[in-house]
Amino acid sequence: MAFPTSSPLNLPATTSAQPETKIPRFIYGTAWKKERTAHLVAQALRAGFWGVDTAAQPRHYREDLVGDGLREVLTEGGVKRENLYIQTKFTSIGGQDPSNLPYDPNAPIPTQVKASVASSLHNLRCPDNTNQDPYIDCLVMHSPLPTLSQTLEAWTTLEQFVPHKIHHLGISNIQLPLLEALYDAATIKPSVVQNRFYPATRFD
Repeated sequence: MAFPTSSPLNLPATTSAQPETKIPRFIYGTAWKKERTAHLVAQALRAGFWGVDTAAQPRHYREDLVGDGLREVLTEGGVKRENLYIQTKFTSIGGQDPSNLPYDPNAPIPTQVKASVASSLHNLRCPDNTNQDPYIDCLVMHSPLPTLSQTLEAWTTLEQFVPHKIHHLGISNIQLPLLEALYDAATIKPSVVQNRFYPATRFD
């Protein structure tokens, strides 16, 4: 079901340097769609979705095919990149398939993060004929790292890409005490928290 562009949630800038971003009320998720990802993303955008969520996690997502579907629709001319909300994720080693991940698992955390962001920017780039620099509306840490220190090390690395390559930062699968610690320590505050909720437990 498509949703109208007249019902976004306005996301205030968390620093004066960050652009304002409109977050759709519904975002098209792309996990587990495998080889059909490009077709389904293009179909969703044509149907009226203007938000897409993916991840640099080949174990469950085909971020490269999300980009293929995105470029297919942008090339048609009916949709402009600036009217879309594209969100992806940095997934730490614990959530990756060791045989297929977008960075060297033996590299330092900042190097892992930079390699993952570079891969995402390439995957989600605009069509070549637009000469538009790639950017990500929101990059979400898929989960905290094993320690607060490691989480902050990854976060401060992501901050280096804001606001030009990444407009906003977020975090997923996080408990409130750790979120508060991250928020207090971060220069660029989380704009998005993406957690799963279930009726039985009210939180996963």
